[in-house]
Amino acid sequence: MTVGERLLSLIAGPDAALFGVPGGQTLPLYAASGAAGARHLVVRDERNAVTAADAYARLTGTVGVCDATVGPGATNLVSGLAEAHASSIPLIAVVADTRRDAEHLRRHSVASQSFEQSETLAPVTKWVGRVHEPAALDEVVDQALRVATAGRPGPVVVSIPEDIFLGPADVSRSRIIADGDRGFPRHRPHPNPDLIGAVAQLVRAAERPVILAGGGAVFSGSAPALSALAEACLLPVATSLNGKGAIDERHRLSAGVVGGFGSVRGNLVVQAADLIVAIGTKHSQLGTHGWRLPAAGQAVVHIDIDGTEIGRAVPAQIGVVADARSFCVSLAEALAGWKGPSTPWIDTIRPAEDDATDGAGVRPEDVVGALDRMLGAGDVLVCEASLSSGWGARYFRVKRTGPGMLAPRGLAGLGWAPGAALGARLARSGGRVVALTGDGGWGYGLSETETAARYGLAITTVVLNNSSLAWIRHVESRMGMAYSTDFTTVDFAATARAMGAAGFRVEDPAAVEATIAKAIETPGPSVVEVVVSAEATPIIGYGSVRRAAYG
Repeated sequence: MTVGERLLSLIAGPDAALFGVPGGQTLPLYAASGAAGARHLVVRDERNAVTAADAYARLTGTVGVCDATVGPGATNLVSGLAEAHASSIPLIAVVADTRRDAEHLRRHSVASQSFEQSETLAPVTKWVGRVHEPAALDEVVDQALRVATAGRPGPVVVSIPEDIFLGPADVSRSRIIADGDRGFPRHRPHPNPDLIGAVAQLVRAAERPVILAGGGAVFSGSAPALSALAEACLLPVATSLNGKGAIDERHRLSAGVVGGFGSVRGNLVVQAADLIVAIGTKHSQLGTHGWRLPAAGQAVVHIDIDGTEIGRAVPAQIGVVADARSFCVSLAEALAGWKGPSTPWIDTIRPAEDDATDGAGVRPEDVVGALDRMLGAGDVLVCEASLSSGWGARYFRVKRTGPGMLAPRGLAGLGWAPGAALGARLARSGGRVVALTGDGGWGYGLSETETAARYGLAITTVVLNNSSLAWIRHVESRMGMAYSTDFTTVDFAATARAMGAAGFRVEDPAAVEATIAKAIETPGPSVVEVVVSAEATPIIGYGSVRRAAYG
């Protein structure tokens, strides 16, 4: 048995997917994958391998897996690992390393492609484990899975020296890894009963209680329990951007998304609440209008699996260390028989969503509106960082409990969507996968169009092409600076066709919906380039949603 064969049996469960770029050192893993018929996608860039593994984990509830070779392969993983770390997504990155007898030649790459890669990867992961001898492989992988899935989930690295990777396996200290060991969260701590009683008392006494759900409530598989709690007690649910899917957003109790990338209604509801039960959210800067919402004086209960997160950004009246699902079930039991008003209080908050775009041409909100009408409960929208996430958060509804829209709101770096769309496609065997990106983000990973074509993956990418880095352009405008972020015109539809995908270009607003529908129904990958204005923005300023008092 080779190390590659043993490694594959440990890290990949039945029907699991792996993503990577092979190097000479990691070829035993690829040989093992080929022999086993594993779904191991060879992508064009390691950066897209790690984001593919990230999206795969978000949708499946199991650890995502990517791989890279020593040196430059490892450095290409950094941004994606940092995003997963900030968003609490468990990954295993298998990384080749310098052979053991050349350890003293690591510095300045005297040993080929070598450098202090473990020190580079450590700050963006929960743990870097190095296999120092063949017999330790099982133990290191077992510990890597434990660290990735326990407590606050996150990415880990399994570093394997070249001479071990290319040698025979040693199973003298073997471990048995069950399929359940790859799921997360590994443990679901139950809340303190006294704290549940205190929270229930606050909910009963409140006039306008609201649940504020974050990504932790969705990616932990807690959305059904949260939605059941909301329905039983008529508790409105607002969400962070990554909390979309905590409740079916067509439900009467769904308030919308809060923050700068949120909806007008979502912001007004949270502002009007007299009790905010925050579940699995870290209260990020963008999601709180710079930590101004929840506002000082609003009662906040904060529930998180990571006790160090509670009250860190926004003070909490009560903090509960617990798994989101366990908390929701426990609170529902404590509130059994109690129900809020027969008409949810948020029914009185029905503001018109202001148009985000003025002027002629295709409006991004109309593009996302078309996607909202076309995509159903079994489909997934993958959003790029920057403005694409905002358009999706504000105008696309997740029509199920559970993840239905993915966005990188951890590190929030451009270039996340091309790889994430690949991971989402392999995570969901049925339904449609659509990626929404701008031309800036698409430029980071459009080469993965060829990957999708090579594997025959049905992914539709909608590129909002404004020939600029629009968010930065808006900042330049506010600061009275000359624009430095405009690009030349690129025909992304033509580049898609050159890489084996169907390509469409839209400049007429009347043609948007029909063109996207045609692209979605086209076999294999497709790209729809929509020409939009660089002036358009989905960002909601705090001042525009402030209101002095409820009513």
